[in-house]
Amino acid sequence: MNVKKIPKWLLILLIVIVGFIALFVLPFFSWLIADEGLNRTAHADFCAQCHSMEPFWAAYQQDIHGGSSKYGFQASCTNCHLDNSSSVAYFTTKATKGLHDLLVENFGDPDNIDWEAMRESREEYTYDSGCLSCHNNLLSATQSNSKAFLPHKEYFSGETDKKCVSCHEHVGHKNMSDYIKNPNAAY
Repeated sequence: MNVKKIPKWLLILLIVIVGFIALFVLPFFSWLIADEGLNRTAHADFCAQCHSMEPFWAAYQQDIHGGSSKYGFQASCTNCHLDNSSSVAYFTTKATKGLHDLLVENFGDPDNIDWEAMRESREEYTYDSGCLSCHNNLLSATQSNSKAFLPHKEYFSGETDKKCVSCHEHVGHKNMSDYIKNPNAAY
C-alpha cells in the first residue's frame, strides 16, 4: 500500500487554521452567545415571565426604581438581586440564583412560599453593590449634608454589618406586602 505523505507546508497550514479557530473564532462565538443570554435574562420583563414573580413585578412597576418617577429611571432585577461587585461575582450569583429560581419555579411549589416571611431575610438576596453602583455619589453627597450623613456614617466607616435594605426595607417594590397578599388587585 502506497500512502502519500502530507506535505509539510499543508500540515503547517492546517495547524494554523485549526489553531486560529480554536483560539479566536470559538471563543468569540462563545462570548457572543453568553453575552446575548446574559442580556436577554437581565431585564425585569424576563423575570416577570414566571408566575410566582407577578406580584413583585406589579409592585416594582409602581416603585421609583421601576420607572415610576419623573426621571423614568428603571433598575433591572439584576441590578439589585445579583452581586454587581465584580464580573466573577455577577456571573456566579446569576448562575446559582438563576438555577435555584428555575428549579423552584418548575419543580417546587412557589405558590406556597411565605413571601412575606422571606422579606425578613432580604439582605440575603439584595446586594449593596447594586445600590452603590447607581448611588455612587452617596458618600460625598452625604458628607456635606449632616442630616443625610449621620444615618450612613456607620455604614461607610465599616462600623456596622447592616446592608442598604436593612434600613431601606421597602425599596424597589412599592406596597409589596399588598401585592403579595392580593396579586390581582390594582393599587
